Amino acid sequence: MIKRLCSILLLCVGVQLFAQDPQFTQFYAAPMYLNPAFTGLTYEHRFAANYRNQWPGVKTAYSTYMASYDYNVSNMNSGIGGFVLQDRAGTSNLVTTMGGINYAYRVKLGKFSEARGGIALVMNQKKIDQTRLIFNDQFITGSSVSQDALAADKINFFDMGIGALFNSTNYWIGFAARHVNQPNASMVGNIEPLPISGSLHGGYRFIISARGSGKTKLEEFVSASFNIRHEQKYDQLDIGAYYFKSFVNVGLWYRGLPFKHYKLGYPNRESVALLVGLEVPDKNFRVGYSYDATISNLKINNTQGAHEVSIVYEIASKRKRNRKVLVSCPKF
Repeated sequence: MIKRLCSILLLCVGVQLFAQDPQFTQFYAAPMYLNPAFTGLTYEHRFAANYRNQWPGVKTAYSTYMASYDYNVSNMNSGIGGFVLQDRAGTSNLVTTMGGINYAYRVKLGKFSEARGGIALVMNQKKIDQTRLIFNDQFITGSSVSQDALAADKINFFDMGIGALFNSTNYWIGFAARHVNQPNASMVGNIEPLPISGSLHGGYRFIISARGSGKTKLEEFVSASFNIRHEQKYDQLDIGAYYFKSFVNVGLWYRGLPFKHYKLGYPNRESVALLVGLEVPDKNFRVGYSYDATISNLKINNTQGAHEVSIVYEIASKRKRNRKVLVSCPKF
């Protein structure tokens, strides 16, 4: 299972530093981070904000913030957008900052289906606060300044991701890959290329009832979906379902691969998540909250789970909103 690696501990003892991508439970509420092919898959303008507080029971654990904007350039069959993400982790305050630009192009396959391809160009910075670390020579000399401290406390590198998506009114399937250029992300002067990380995601929406049209349209449906991630020997599966009626959206998700063990006594299971979303009628404004209950060996009493909040706001002219957009994915 893809878990955050103990990069801070490895850094303190002078071993190579590994990288781990931040993740969201509400990954469909962060569409440009999930897959650049989702860029512009809306009527016109879309703004999104995401916040995740993972394992608040662990001191100086993980906090992730993200803001994004994308626009549907309908007359060019394209979508453009950008995002900023920052992740903070560990005693050394390891800060990962990303700023990305996304582009997507769509091809109509039929009246109710399309194929999309996308690319993400991302600048990254990783930095640590060395004043929060204690090195071996400080125990010997008693000095407040370490001679063994790393010469550099930050690194900048360029990253690239790609994605593809087939989308229809009732089902969708997509694939995305990060770090396709395998940039060097080492902070200790070594050559440590980031491994390519892949994601396969999709789902199906079953309509229970639908009344009205346009802004007055009221739907009731169940939507089941999944997201499989793979990086080197690590795998992770998110699988679950949403129920949506009027302006309320609720979901239940499981994260893990219950039949895979990396070693004896360490089953691949991480959490069960409960999601609740609300949509303000006629305002194109949605807010979602999710709580991850830890079911791994870390135990919920130690981690206190994870909290996540997402906000999505769309703006579109009346003329644009009359256009059919194939958005079958869950809203959270």
